[in-house]
Amino acid sequence: MKEITLKGIDEKIYYDKCDNGLPIYMVVNDKVNNFYLTLNVRYGSIDTEFKTKKSKEYQKVHDGVAHFLEHVNFNEGEGLTAHDYFNNLGSSINAFTTFDFTSYEVFAYDNFELNLNHLLDYVQTPYFTKELVEKEKGIICEEVKMGKNNPGHKLYYGMNKALYKKDKRKNYVTGDVLDVKATTVKELEMVYKTFYHPENMFLVITGNFNPNEAVGIVKENQARKKFSEYLKPIKRKVREPKSVNTKYQEMEANIEIPKVKICYKMPKSLFKKYNERLVNIYLSIILRNNFGSTSYLREELLENELVVSIGAGREIFGNTVVLEINMETKYPNEVIPKIDEKMHNLTLNEDDLQRRIRCNIAALINDYDDIEYVNSDIADQLITYNKVADNMYEIYNNLKLEEALDIIKLIDLNNSSTLVMVPFKEQ
Repeated sequence: MKEITLKGIDEKIYYDKCDNGLPIYMVVNDKVNNFYLTLNVRYGSIDTEFKTKKSKEYQKVHDGVAHFLEHVNFNEGEGLTAHDYFNNLGSSINAFTTFDFTSYEVFAYDNFELNLNHLLDYVQTPYFTKELVEKEKGIICEEVKMGKNNPGHKLYYGMNKALYKKDKRKNYVTGDVLDVKATTVKELEMVYKTFYHPENMFLVITGNFNPNEAVGIVKENQARKKFSEYLKPIKRKVREPKSVNTKYQEMEANIEIPKVKICYKMPKSLFKKYNERLVNIYLSIILRNNFGSTSYLREELLENELVVSIGAGREIFGNTVVLEINMETKYPNEVIPKIDEKMHNLTLNEDDLQRRIRCNIAALINDYDDIEYVNSDIADQLITYNKVADNMYEIYNNLKLEEALDIIKLIDLNNSSTLVMVPFKEQ
C-alpha cells in the first residue's frame, strides 16, 4: 500500500491496486464515526459511441443508457434489490450518473466489511432481464418528465442546448422519453461488458475505518471473481465548434422571480500555455472576485434591489471552456448589460489574489473534515485529470498576479448565449 502525502495540510491518501486492475483510494478520518464508500465507473451519459481495440466499427447506443444501467444494476434477482440488503444493515445507498461517470455509493456507521463486500458484489454482478428492463422504463420516463418540469433542470439544459452544437452535454443525462423506451437489454449488456471492468473503475473510501483491513477485504473479494480480458474502450471524441447555437432565448416556467443564465463559450486552446488545473483555479478566482459574495458588483446589485441572488462558475471539458453567470432578478433587461460590461472589464489586484489564496487554502484544510466532500473531490480529480494532486497547497501558494491577468486577457467573450426564464403568463 502506498501513502500519498498531501503536502502542507497534514493529510494523506492511502492507495493500492488489485491484481485485476481495480484502484483503491482511501482517506481516514478518526474524528467521525461513519464511513462513505463509492464505486465509480468511467462511463457517463455522453459516451454513446465507442469501440474497443478489437472492434473496427463504433457501436452506438441510445442517449441515457448510462443512467438506465445505473437503475437496473440495483437488481440482484427476481424480487431482490441491493436496497433490500443495505436497508437490513441500516445503511444508506444511492447512485448517480453524470456526463462523465457513474457512481454507486454507500453511507454507513457499522458493518464495514459487509457493506464494502456487498457494494462490490452487486455492482459487479449484473442481473438484466427483459421484464425488469421494461418495468424500469416506466420509472425512468417519469423521472424524465419530472425533470422537464423542474425550473432548474429546464434552465440548465435549455442553456446547454443553446451553447453546444455537437457535444452530448446538450442532451439529458437520462435521455429523452423516446430514448428510454427504445433502450434494449442487448444495449445494456454491451455497455456493461465494455465499461464495467475493474480496470475502468475505481473505489474511494473515506471516514473512520482501517485502511489495511479495507484493502484486505477488497483484494479477497476481487480474487474470488473472474473477469474477461480488459479491452480498453475508445470513446468517439467530438470537436465542439466555438460558436453557440442560440445567442438569446426566453422560456416560461413555474417560478415567481425570473432566472437568468449568461454563458461565454471559448476554445480551451486559448489557454494552452497553462495546464488545465491551473486555468481552472485562476478562472474560479477571477469569477469569484468579480461576481462572488464580496464583489463590488454583487453589493451594488443587491443594494439597489436589482438582483435577488447572483453567482458565477466555470467548466472545462473536451476542447471547450465555459464561463457562466447565474442570477435571479426582476429586471433582466437592466441587469444583463451590467453583467456583460463587467465581463469585459474583469479585475484582480494583488490584495484580491492573496485573499483568494488564503480562502482556498483554508477550504483545502477544512474540507478534509467532510468525508463526503473528500470522496467526491478525489473522484472528480480522477475523472477530470486522471490523478489526485498531492501539491494543491503549493499550487495555491505559487499563484501569480501576472498569470491571472494574462488569463483575463486570453478570455474570449465573442461567443455567448443568454437565457431568460420568466414566470408563466396568466391565461
